[in-house]
Amino acid sequence: MKYEFRALDEKTIQNLIELSKKWQEEDCSYGMIANTKDDINEPLCVAVDNDEIVGYIFGHYYVTENKTSYIDIGSKCFTVDELYVLPEYRSQGIGKELFKRMEKAVKDSCTYITLNTSTKAYKKILHFYVEELDMTFHSAFLIKSMEE
Repeated sequence: MKYEFRALDEKTIQNLIELSKKWQEEDCSYGMIANTKDDINEPLCVAVDNDEIVGYIFGHYYVTENKTSYIDIGSKCFTVDELYVLPEYRSQGIGKELFKRMEKAVKDSCTYITLNTSTKAYKKILHFYVEELDMTFHSAFLIKSMEE
């Protein structure tokens, strides 16, 4: 497995769009829709096997405009927009390696790494991000439909 940071050239963008279509078809995240070119950001790190992208992570920097209970106004942050690994490549440490490489790349440019998730497999996500990647669980937004 090779890991590399890439610029957003047309071929890479098309590969990521195709992977996001597979993610949408999996139906494992609430509201997941395939990406367009405008949804994809840098920095971008990819996992490559046999010249094919099999996983990726990308995000963007921002500065907080509002104080929260854990982040002050004006804090420099990096948010993970997406982290995805093809199902047949999961449980091999690829997602963890992608995250760690991104963490190393952004650590000198921000104070916090943040992310939101809308997964249907919340126990797996909590295990991955909290137990394996040492993130802190801060809050949850829960929904119960009253239309059923």
